[in-house]
Amino acid sequence: MSFKINWPRFSDEFIELAKEQLTAALNKGEKPAKIVDQIFVQDLNMGTKAPDLEILEIGDLAEERFRGIFKLTYGGDASVVLKTKVQANPLLEPKQRPVMNHAVGILAANRPLVVPMLLRISNLKLRGIVSLVVDKQRGVTLVFKNDPLEKVDVNSTFDNTPNIRRFLQKQIESQLRKLFHDDLPQLIHNLSLLQLGVKRED
Repeated sequence: MSFKINWPRFSDEFIELAKEQLTAALNKGEKPAKIVDQIFVQDLNMGTKAPDLEILEIGDLAEERFRGIFKLTYGGDASVVLKTKVQANPLLEPKQRPVMNHAVGILAANRPLVVPMLLRISNLKLRGIVSLVVDKQRGVTLVFKNDPLEKVDVNSTFDNTPNIRRFLQKQIESQLRKLFHDDLPQLIHNLSLLQLGVKRED
C-alpha cells in the first residue's frame, strides 16, 4: 500500500533553516584535504516532486502520532548549490604536464593553487527502507535502514577537467551517504518542528 505526499511550497524561513542545517552537517568532521575552506550551501531548491512511500509495516496509528516502516523512492527535481575553495593542482594526474584550461581560466601547475568552486547536486535517485515517526507534538523522525543513494549528478566549475570531475563525484557520493546515515535524522526533525510550529528544545 502506498500513499501520496502533498509537497508544499516551502517558506523562506524553512529554506534558510535547511541551508543552515545542511551547511553545519557538511562541515562536520574531517573534510577531504583538497577542500581548503568551509562548505556553504549557496542555493537550495526543494523541487516540486515528493518522495513516494509504500507502507511495509504500521506500528502506532493514533490521532496525534504515527509510526511505521516504509519503502521510500525519490527521483524528483530538488537541487543544491555548494560554494567552497579547493586546492586544484594536487588533483592533477601523475606526470601530467602543466596546461592552461581556457574553458574555466584555471592554470594547472605544480604549485598549490587555491580556487573558488561552485558545485551543483541534482537528479538525486533514492531507494531505501525508512523508519518514520510523525508526532504532532514532537515532530518528525526519519531514519534510513540501508544506504538509499542510487544516483546523483555532480556538476562544478571543473567539469572540463576529467580527473577533478571524477574526484568530486566520488567525494560527493561519499558525503551524501554519510549525511543520510548520520545527519539527516536530526536535520529532518529540526525542520519538521518549524513546519509543524513546534518550539525547538536546544
